[in-house]
Amino acid sequence: MLFRKKRLNNLTTWGPLSEIAWDDKTVEWIAQSERLNAKITHITKTISLGNRAIGFEAEDYRADWAIHGVITHPKLIQIAITFAADERQFGGFSYDRVDNNAFKGLEVKLPLLQIWLSDKSEQKAQLLMGALRDAVMSGRKYAGVRFFKEKNEGLMTPTDKEHGYSYQSRYSISGLVTWQELHASRLPKWTLPSDHNDFSLDDLPERRFDLDKQLD
Repeated sequence: MLFRKKRLNNLTTWGPLSEIAWDDKTVEWIAQSERLNAKITHITKTISLGNRAIGFEAEDYRADWAIHGVITHPKLIQIAITFAADERQFGGFSYDRVDNNAFKGLEVKLPLLQIWLSDKSEQKAQLLMGALRDAVMSGRKYAGVRFFKEKNEGLMTPTDKEHGYSYQSRYSISGLVTWQELHASRLPKWTLPSDHNDFSLDDLPERRFDLDKQLD
């Protein structure tokens, strides 16, 4: 048991994991970046109609979105995206963490980047949902999204560092871009646009009348 406790308290680094969730190098990299590239992997949409509890005002329609994904550089960072009706700014982010995750007998403090976006009309949520749906239908595992921010936005205060997360600080996001691309997962590569990364003539049939067979 003593050996286990010693191991739990001495994770220094394991590939994409590190003992400190928000180490200085990672925070500085985020702060100096003008864009954050994320991979959206999971979306939950809960739809409510009418009264959910007696005594509360009825809502004809309500949708609660929860979007999750990862950032893989400079290390593994989980992201959680939520939406707000406040439209005074495009969005923002803060540093959070998930504690007590066991990994090979080691205690891991996973870094979690909390992102919120102003989205009263659900436009941004629907955009990300469409991007992930197209990606999955095309045989991919995630949808890419890029968040834009000002350089030097995201430096932790001494109080934040003491707590290990954004105890008092919130940072701004100024925009985002995502990509919706839809095609069949088993599509022959010679049918893709010629400037597509996966375009290839290697599987082109020798006979003209076999072209349609590969599309059936």
